[in-house]
Amino acid sequence: MSVVVAGCKVNLGLRITGVRANGYHELDSLFWPLPRPCDRLHIRETGGPAGLVVHCDTPGIDLARNTLTRSYKALADRVPGLPGLEVRLNKGIPTGAGLGGGSSDAAALLRWLNGRLPHPLDEAALAKVALSVGADTPFFLKNAPCRVRGIGEIIEPYAQDELAGMHLVLVCPDIHASTPQAYADYDAAMQASNTIPGQNCLTKPQSKANGTFLSGVRTALDMHNDLEAVVFSRHPQLAEIKANLLRLGAGAVAMSGSGSGIVALFAREFHVESQAAAAMLQGENRRVYAHVL
Repeated sequence: MSVVVAGCKVNLGLRITGVRANGYHELDSLFWPLPRPCDRLHIRETGGPAGLVVHCDTPGIDLARNTLTRSYKALADRVPGLPGLEVRLNKGIPTGAGLGGGSSDAAALLRWLNGRLPHPLDEAALAKVALSVGADTPFFLKNAPCRVRGIGEIIEPYAQDELAGMHLVLVCPDIHASTPQAYADYDAAMQASNTIPGQNCLTKPQSKANGTFLSGVRTALDMHNDLEAVVFSRHPQLAEIKANLLRLGAGAVAMSGSGSGIVALFAREFHVESQAAAAMLQGENRRVYAHVL
């Protein structure tokens, strides 16, 4: 049996730059991988015919139709003769938090399977398979800070040293935020205001204060998330968490993805403040993770 760890991601800013004819939203976002929270995949080859059986320790996961079954099928359609597998999924990444847990699981399984092929797919071919599973899945194959655009197919490495040493606090409240609902609410808000999306998340400073806070960053980082307003209107507790993080000294705070995770950046010299924020916000039906970038 193999045990594969699948980490999560946070969005350090998210702009919706357009909507395609098929309804898919084009994004411009800085994706940052984190080792915690994480999922664990316990993978066993059954010795039987091709196919995948999934077990999960978390209720509410459709065991017959999920990102693991989709990734297995997508690769099997490209490469016949995959081994039969049983996967026991231990969920540590909360669902509905904007952390890409399902996409990370899919990428982890694709990497594991590809590594066991007699003739593994190259990076581009595997990324194409991953994109057919989900928009975030190709990013998790790289598992490094990247600027992600389009519907997830345009992935550019981001110089990690630009934010090196900054403190990141991730707050995961016990709130499931629906991704389809977030985009539907966003579309309705855009239609009501007669606004066309199209700003770039990496070129517009969020505020004068953040411009100072991030003055050492060669590329101005906008921690604005275009989905925040509509998600906060449905879940006002998230706005309270953001306000508390700013009050506790964070230089920039934003929702990750379509929520409900809230991510805060603290300046390098704000180590004590970041640890205090993590401690103060722990509990009350929420989990908090502190990282140094």
